[in-house]
Amino acid sequence: MKDFSNIKNIILDLGAVIIPIDFSLTFQAFASLSGLSIQEIEQRYKSSTLFVDFEKGIIGNYQFLCGVRDLLNLPPSISDQQITDAWNALLLPIPMDRIQRIQELASSYRLFLLSNTNPIHIAEVQAILHKNTQVSRLEKLFEKVWYSYDLGLIKPGVDIYKTVLMQKQLTEQETVFLDDNADNVAGAREAGIHALLVDEQRTLIELVKHA
Repeated sequence: MKDFSNIKNIILDLGAVIIPIDFSLTFQAFASLSGLSIQEIEQRYKSSTLFVDFEKGIIGNYQFLCGVRDLLNLPPSISDQQITDAWNALLLPIPMDRIQRIQELASSYRLFLLSNTNPIHIAEVQAILHKNTQVSRLEKLFEKVWYSYDLGLIKPGVDIYKTVLMQKQLTEQETVFLDDNADNVAGAREAGIHALLVDEQRTLIELVKHA
């Protein structure tokens, strides 16, 4: 969707749209802690419901860390902080130009954030944001932020998009959603929202360059 003339609201994803992520770094860190191969780590990650349950808010930090211990058969000598650091390894520095573009867009649009995430990652993202950009919190950049673990819902389910529209009384026709996951984009479109896929060729900066 190149024409933003009718758009009043922009909802942004967090991972890969605002903060770069590299899951291979977490898989490598988990492999180092456990002695398992990266391939085995990836297989266990994909087959477990632990990570989705964490994003849904079904379990909290303590249960998650215990779950990782069990999933990877970690020895008792591995600390909670080591597991946390490995889980956060996928979060990379936030480019300042992305934050500047968000701040520019705030003068023309109502801006919102909607992320499938978890409290451990959000705490680290806030720290990275402040370190890289001097913006203290994500909440300073957006009218409202929604995290999946608070809502008890995750993308690409239609309910999560309907919920955020209802909470802020946003109309589908005046709202665009940006995400790096094609399924999440499809879910937003199913909810009636305009949606754009962010990728290496179409970054946040380029997609709304002329907005």
